[in-house]
Amino acid sequence: MKVPSMPGGVHLVSLPFTSLQSPNLGLSLLAAGVRQQGIACEIHYLAFDFAETIGVESYAFLSHEKFYQAFLGEWIFSALVYERPEALDMEYLAEVVPDFATPLETVLITHVALAARKAAAGFIDRCAKNLAARQPGLVGITTSFQQNMASIAFANALKRHSPETTILFGGANCEAELGTALLQSFDCIDAVCSGEGDTALPAFVEAFAAGDAMPEVPGITTRNCPSDKQPGRMITALDNLPIPDFSDFYSRFDRTSGLKDLLQPTPTIETSRGCWWGAKHHCTFCGLNGNAMTYRSKSPDRALKEFRTQARIYGSDFIVVDNILDYAYFDSLLPMLRDDPTPFLMHFEVKSNLFPKHIQAMAAAGIRKIQPGIETLDSHILKLMKKGVNALQNIQTLKLCAEAGIFVDWGFIFGFPGEDPSSYDRMADLMSRLHHLQPPAAFAPVRADRFSPYFTRPHEFGIQLKPAKPYRFIYAGVGDELGRFSYHHEMSAPDIDRAQIYTRRARDAVQHWITRHSDARFYIADDTGETMILHDSRDGGEETRTQLSRLEADIVRLCACMNSEDRVRVAVAPRHGMKQCAKAIDRLLERGILAKENKSLLALPLAFGTFGKAPTWAEIRSEVLHQSHHETGPPVRGEAFS
Repeated sequence: MKVPSMPGGVHLVSLPFTSLQSPNLGLSLLAAGVRQQGIACEIHYLAFDFAETIGVESYAFLSHEKFYQAFLGEWIFSALVYERPEALDMEYLAEVVPDFATPLETVLITHVALAARKAAAGFIDRCAKNLAARQPGLVGITTSFQQNMASIAFANALKRHSPETTILFGGANCEAELGTALLQSFDCIDAVCSGEGDTALPAFVEAFAAGDAMPEVPGITTRNCPSDKQPGRMITALDNLPIPDFSDFYSRFDRTSGLKDLLQPTPTIETSRGCWWGAKHHCTFCGLNGNAMTYRSKSPDRALKEFRTQARIYGSDFIVVDNILDYAYFDSLLPMLRDDPTPFLMHFEVKSNLFPKHIQAMAAAGIRKIQPGIETLDSHILKLMKKGVNALQNIQTLKLCAEAGIFVDWGFIFGFPGEDPSSYDRMADLMSRLHHLQPPAAFAPVRADRFSPYFTRPHEFGIQLKPAKPYRFIYAGVGDELGRFSYHHEMSAPDIDRAQIYTRRARDAVQHWITRHSDARFYIADDTGETMILHDSRDGGEETRTQLSRLEADIVRLCACMNSEDRVRVAVAPRHGMKQCAKAIDRLLERGILAKENKSLLALPLAFGTFGKAPTWAEIRSEVLHQSHHETGPPVRGEAFS
């Protein structure tokens, strides 16, 4: 049946604050689904308009990930949604921002944020008026993370200028009860899409274009049709999804003055949805996936086709948005990427219990940045998280990735129910020996995110929850209803309430690691087979040169990857004797050349002929992209998409 045309078409909108560097994959997929029905669909990336309004450097500063938990982006637009006394805004700047910024950064943020807030109302009204002039038939607004306030403000303004326009909300902020709360609280929202909208939105558009003013579609919540009566369908065959067209994003990026000097645009790709680990052992604090934990992945051939297509048009530097890498890809997709002539550069999320063959395969395939969910360097705390790894495995991942030229993006989290406070002193001592490896980006308290086990079953962990501190400054006047809108939650219990005190040494150790890393080196400078020379500047002084004995060198070689102490002793005892071996292991442990957990040993110096320390992302990216441009030429940005 032919779908009737829709006057004004469908318009999908993304408001601040969101990335100026990467396109919204969900919007591009949804737009493709609508266009396949023969209905015009445009994507409006209004974050670029706001960046132009306040300056691209100011936008980049305010949206920096280190300030994310302060919810600066939400606060800037919040006064357009909820009236509040000026004193409350001053309280936010004085009490919330300093929790996430240095004193100097707090001063800068206050100045830039107040200027952005002053410009917010004019920006919202101008954008709403421009879209209303197009007489849109249906407007879909995506809201995830720090987009709720700007999205609601825009929807209100659009309704003022175009009362007849139907407005549909979707995105992570609309998952399950979060979407219901938005729909029930704001008259400007006509419907909410909860969960994956790949089938729901096209079905809604088809019925809407046929004359149904408010279609009843699985996955779409309206005031007349609650979502629990119309649950959405998850996509099971990901190969059937279209290859997304990012031309809307790149066109807008190219038109934004000054942005090319600040950012390199990076396309996004998904090869899977859900989390195969979380489906078996849900990490206690993780709220990702909501009701879509079931793991699904694309076939290797389909995934490779998408990588090739997007690389030809946009370049081979990708952010892969999967929650976790499909282990089956190590024997299928990764070898295909390795053998492809395109020098791919990819960012994947993985589990940290990686073997050397996995890390080598990733590097060869072009996966040069990973987010492995390390979180801590204590095995008992990892067990509390249900991570399925131990601390030495995490350290080994840091070491092997440094040797392979893979950047490890990770953060240190503390304050877990049931953790042993003394473990943080032990970790502080350990971290002084790891300065040559990639440090964590931050040291932050654990949150109970909505949909996580901590959130859904707090009584099992002996904790009390409350919405994270910034929410009361954003959803002003909501009062007891605040919990309906909050995704991040603070945990409280007698033990973890003291976490800021008992983690002080570890927090200082993390900061010292971050500060020292650029100058720290620890590597095998020479290995003759008979002996071994180590160079070490982990302590911040001059680089020292240490010559190991033949016995010590043999042990270090055997522990290049995790090895059991018993196997090491058996291997070297015939030549050196069991007693001498035990003494040598103790010496190497005392000097920080080996690390030990239970009966497992790991040598900490980086391998001969690799790096002296973990390379920075800028170093890795510059090297790979230079090779990409030299061998294949620049991407064909003006090429027609097919």
